[in-house]
Amino acid sequence: MAVTVELERLGSVDEARADWERLATASGCPFATVEWTETWLEHAAGPYVPHLFLARDPGGRAVAIVPLVIARGRYVRKARFLGFRAANQVGPICAPEDAELGDEALRRVLAATRRDWDVFLAENLPGTGWDARLGAKAIRTKGAPLVRGPWKSWDDYLASRTRNLRSELRRKERRLQEQGLTHTTVGTTEELEPALDALFDLHRGRWGSEASPFFSGLETFHRAFARAAFARGWVRLHVLAIEGRPVAANYSLRFGDTEWSYQLGRDLRLEHASVGLIGCAIAVREAFAEGATEFRLGPGEQPYKLRLANGNSTLDTVGIAHGLRGRASLMAARRREGAA
Repeated sequence: MAVTVELERLGSVDEARADWERLATASGCPFATVEWTETWLEHAAGPYVPHLFLARDPGGRAVAIVPLVIARGRYVRKARFLGFRAANQVGPICAPEDAELGDEALRRVLAATRRDWDVFLAENLPGTGWDARLGAKAIRTKGAPLVRGPWKSWDDYLASRTRNLRSELRRKERRLQEQGLTHTTVGTTEELEPALDALFDLHRGRWGSEASPFFSGLETFHRAFARAAFARGWVRLHVLAIEGRPVAANYSLRFGDTEWSYQLGRDLRLEHASVGLIGCAIAVREAFAEGATEFRLGPGEQPYKLRLANGNSTLDTVGIAHGLRGRASLMAARRREGAA
């Protein structure tokens, strides 16, 4: 039996706020939330215009939200998922058991808006096979390492890792503590802004001119979202300091039983002490002590993530184009990622 949905075009988030909140919670993804959506639209949307859709099954039940944005450039009109690149994961907002309905909703939305864009780029869709599911071109597939739990104790987790990692984490944390290392976790609104200051300073200090335009370049957005997320109890922001000087910071979002690592910063002067690895390990340790069952380390298979991880997930980036300009734009995107 064919999967069918009926679409409703939304003029604003408010038109489906209750359904949006329910579906975001069911999806398990903090980047699907009303808070992320409204803050991004206010502070980071730029020239992109929202095209928001609610999908219902034949019984009238709201089963998916498809939040796209479209920008009319000088030559090419581009459609993307709302929050693109700033979000660790995008896609139709739905419960896992309604994934087929979410896919159909996305296909229907792309058909309904086809005259409004030349190229559709979908970055960091969860899982694989999106090219076949959407009739799209594959652009990139990347890993997103994670730590699956729960763990009864930190020692139980460490026992599952290599002897080298166990030794390094214990030895280097102890040496940092001998130098006066302190670890604080943001617990009040008054503590949030100074901790964010430390995170942004460390990020820029590490990367300089190569700092992420979707993090440091969207500082107003990220600060506003962090305030909204903190009010909902989602923020987990750890700061390591020596003699009062921040040397590492790890910013994660706790959503349901899963913690999503979002950004970390570290002092290059302590590169030899692996302060970034220690900071991330402390965030993992605290998450499982608090009852998390999974810690997502974020997109990309950097060596420190692979050392901590005991599992991996996959993120797909795909594109659809029509017309000469759209196809040229998609071809350029595929070349940049080595897919063409």
